[in-house]
Amino acid sequence: MGRWRVGQRVASRRVLGTGSCVAAVLALAGCGGADVLQLPGLGPSTSALNITPKAEPPEREISPGEAKAARARLGEAATLAAARSNPQDIESVMAAARVMRRQGDKAGALALLDTSAPIAPNDARLLRDRGLLALELGAVARARDHLGKAVENGSRDWHTHSALGSALAAGGDQKGAQRHFAEALKQAPDNPVVLNNLALSMALEGRRAEAEQMLRQAAAGQKKSSDTRVTQNLALVARISDAQGKAAIKPASVPVKDAKKAAAAATTRTAQAD
Repeated sequence: MGRWRVGQRVASRRVLGTGSCVAAVLALAGCGGADVLQLPGLGPSTSALNITPKAEPPEREISPGEAKAARARLGEAATLAAARSNPQDIESVMAAARVMRRQGDKAGALALLDTSAPIAPNDARLLRDRGLLALELGAVARARDHLGKAVENGSRDWHTHSALGSALAAGGDQKGAQRHFAEALKQAPDNPVVLNNLALSMALEGRRAEAEQMLRQAAAGQKKSSDTRVTQNLALVARISDAQGKAAIKPASVPVKDAKKAAAAATTRTAQAD
């Protein structure tokens, strides 16, 4: 009986102790007002911590130029993906090769075009683009082969004839080169690129006066004042003339052959201008 009373008193103290804790919490709540820390599970505590939500940065307007560039990048990526997944789609392959060329990957562009060559070995457009890239990469013999086949299969634009003329000139066939330059000029009269290449071929053949006159005509017809190639080639032809004139007096003292090599290289470099 005595033990039961002692247990009852202990239990009563525990209940009173718990009540005191609750009373203390309620008292704190009364002093703190609204901005108080809530007990876990009794509601949000954001107001109690007085945290100011982080403001989102204002949206920046995209300019038309940025939007156009973004669309172009997406379009280029899609074009490259389509070409690589299906080399039988000649149109996609050629479009992708042009994208790669603009990006500076000429070797990759030529390799991509080569994957479609077995599918369409006589496609004039494919042969033309392969020939132009080969010429830009310095593979003159390969360029001459592709461009010659492009003409045989119906490619008649001035770019094809001008590039084939450049490949022939670089290989030493000046008569053949000049025939193709003349054909290019029929389609693109007074074109500075074709005039430049024809003039260099004439210079390599020894027709220096005609070459200088044609280069001056090309320089007068240039639209891009920042393009100095024609002016440089004019100086080169003048140097060849001067070297050959001096060689008549001192054959061993002037490297005429080196100047002619430079002219041949210039012909190749300018084949794809503009």
